[in-house]
Amino acid sequence: MKREAFSMIELVFVIVILGVLAAVAIPRFVTTRTDAQVAMARSDIATTLKAIPARVFAENLDPTTSTPTGFLSWGEWMIDTGGLDRARWMAQTSGTSGKPGIAPIGNVKTTGSGTHSKGNCGTIIQLDTSTGNLIFDPNQMSGVTGGGGSGGTFCKQLNLSYPSGSNRIIPLATTGAVKF
Repeated sequence: MKREAFSMIELVFVIVILGVLAAVAIPRFVTTRTDAQVAMARSDIATTLKAIPARVFAENLDPTTSTPTGFLSWGEWMIDTGGLDRARWMAQTSGTSGKPGIAPIGNVKTTGSGTHSKGNCGTIIQLDTSTGNLIFDPNQMSGVTGGGGSGGTFCKQLNLSYPSGSNRIIPLATTGAVKF
């Protein structure tokens, strides 16, 4: 007997094997993408936390006064200073405290009407304009008690990537500013 094709059973087994491989591989690809986004956000945060004090002191700015010329808010100034991508970061005002700050944007979500909106992790880098302190608090990310925002997996993973006690307060205001 001469065979010129595969039997139906052979084809079914191949399809089942491909299905099992896809079921195992697809979640891993999603996790890898989220891990890459978290790594980019952590890099952005570290760069920004170094760039803001450097620019404040280099330009002799007083963070307790009005927004620097050319910017709508301190949050916009912070995005510019950190060289942040506006597709991943947004300026916002933090809750009832009214502190300007920046927030990482979480995964793109699909709303009921089919349009896309970006979830946000809550303000995690803030500038307290009353004291002149730069505040980094990863506990403000969504998914954490007291955190603001509506982010999802990305925000939770970003939060978990920081150990407890990672928050920082960096004083930026100087009492005796250097005059040239």
